[in-house]
Amino acid sequence: MKPVNRDLILIQDEIRESFGWDIESDYESAKSLVSQCKNPSPLLQFQSKVTVVGAAAPSGINPDFPTIVADGAIGAISDLSKVALIVTDGDGTPHLEKALNIGIPICLHAHGDNQDSWARILSIIDDKQEVLLTHQTPYVVNGMYNPGGFTDGDRAVCIAFALGATEVELIGFSTDDVGQWSGVTDEKRKLIKLKWMSRVLQILSLRVDNEE
Repeated sequence: MKPVNRDLILIQDEIRESFGWDIESDYESAKSLVSQCKNPSPLLQFQSKVTVVGAAAPSGINPDFPTIVADGAIGAISDLSKVALIVTDGDGTPHLEKALNIGIPICLHAHGDNQDSWARILSIIDDKQEVLLTHQTPYVVNGMYNPGGFTDGDRAVCIAFALGATEVELIGFSTDDVGQWSGVTDEKRKLIKLKWMSRVLQILSLRVDNEE
C-alpha cells in the first residue's frame, strides 16, 4: 500500500515541526508496534466508491458503500456489515472496543506518544483480529505502511485511495467542531489538528463541507 501522492508524506514533516514533535519518537513507536503485533493483516482492495466516516458524524449512519471508519466514530454506524476497516491510533474509547474481535479489520497506527494506547489495543484483541499497521515516518518499516495523512480521519481517506477507491464520500468531517466520537482531547489543540486534516484532504482534492 503506497500513498497516492508524495505530498501526503511530506506534509507530515511540516506537522511534526509545527507541534514540535520528534521524528525519532514516531519511528521508535512504529518499530515497537510491528515487533509486538503478530496478528494477520487483512487483504483489502477497493474498486468502487468508498465512504469514510469521521468523528463529527451523526448517530445512526447506514452506509450505502464500503466504509472506512475513523476510530470512535464506529459508534455512529447502525449497520456494521458495510464497515470494511476501522482506522485508529487507539483512543476511540469506548466505542472502538465494541467493534473489536467481531470480524472487522482494524488499521492500528503508531506515533510518538501513543504507545500505551496501541499496547492496550493489542492486549484486548484476539489472535484472529485482522490488523493493518501504519506509521507516519519517511522510513521503511517492514510490515507497516505509511499511506500519508495525520488524523485518523484524513488517514482513513488516504488509505481508501491507496487501496483503490475510485471516489471517497466524506461523512462527519469538520474543521470547526470537535466531533462527538472523538476520544478525550484538548479541544483547542484538536481544532489545530483539524486544520491540518483539511490540508491533507486538499492534497487529495477534497474539501470539508463547512469550509467556504
